[in-house]
Amino acid sequence: TNLLKQNLKRKLCTVYDNKTLAQTVVRGRQAPNIHALIEAIESRRQAVLCGYRSAHGGAVRDRLVEPFAFTTNYVQVWCYDPEAGVCKLFKTARIGRVELTGEPWRFEAAHREGFIDVFRMHGTRRERIRLEMGIRAYSLLVEEYPLAERDVRPAGCGRWLLDTEVAGYAGVGRFVAGLLDDVRVVDSPGLVSYLRDYFAAYAPDRTDVS
Repeated sequence: TNLLKQNLKRKLCTVYDNKTLAQTVVRGRQAPNIHALIEAIESRRQAVLCGYRSAHGGAVRDRLVEPFAFTTNYVQVWCYDPEAGVCKLFKTARIGRVELTGEPWRFEAAHREGFIDVFRMHGTRRERIRLEMGIRAYSLLVEEYPLAERDVRPAGCGRWLLDTEVAGYAGVGRFVAGLLDDVRVVDSPGLVSYLRDYFAAYAPDRTDVS
């Protein structure tokens, strides 16, 4: 749950067989799916994510994909989605079952891992944000989002400064919204605008975000 462990796991992935490492990280119902995805990646084959539960609209359906990389701890898998014609992240916990096909990868040239920010949001754009935090907000940040630790530095007087890039404002916005009394947004007009719209829609009495 901290930056040192995350970096160590990445290094282990480059040294040891993926299946061996997965046995130490993944437990329970997800383990067979992770091993099937590893096999699909190693054999460069297409796979079907059976009964995938989408967060958008709550649809449950099968998805034909080309898996090619995992995020930390096998939480998500990067896949090329032939139907959409783009690379996407799929959460492994939302996969009902993985079925390997006999078809080889057809779109390997398009396989690219996108940018994932410290709040686990992904996308193609990058927006710089800066947050000044008290000890409570800082502690929760590094506990819940350990990769953020690399972008935090002391600001003096018991305060901490997060200076990082995000793929969008939804992830950092949720963090700030829950700790508004211990976080100050610094030189990040896009985030301030996002938070004002957020509070106008869900909490009209909270607009003091700048």
